[in-house]
Amino acid sequence: MMYVVVAFDISSEKVRGKIRRYLRRLGLSMVNRSVYAGVGGYKTASLISDMAKRNLEEGDNLYIVVIRDSEYESSVNCSKGDCRKLSERKYEVL
Repeated sequence: MMYVVVAFDISSEKVRGKIRRYLRRLGLSMVNRSVYAGVGGYKTASLISDMAKRNLEEGDNLYIVVIRDSEYESSVNCSKGDCRKLSERKYEVL
């Protein structure tokens, strides 16, 4: 499995909204206001790239990172006073 992480710095609220809606349609979830992540691969990255080319304005930036699940699980997540690999975290589903 692979994951796609998208981070952007877009000045126009209209363009930001369009990008956010598109990312949600592709199944990505909001991590924070300008970062989205979800299951996907190079095809998803290509779709996002094509959409970005059509909509970004001068000075806007959008970054797409494709990550293998093994790399994702070895990434480090930090909260106040604690940093651990994601594979070591236990998340409770509510």
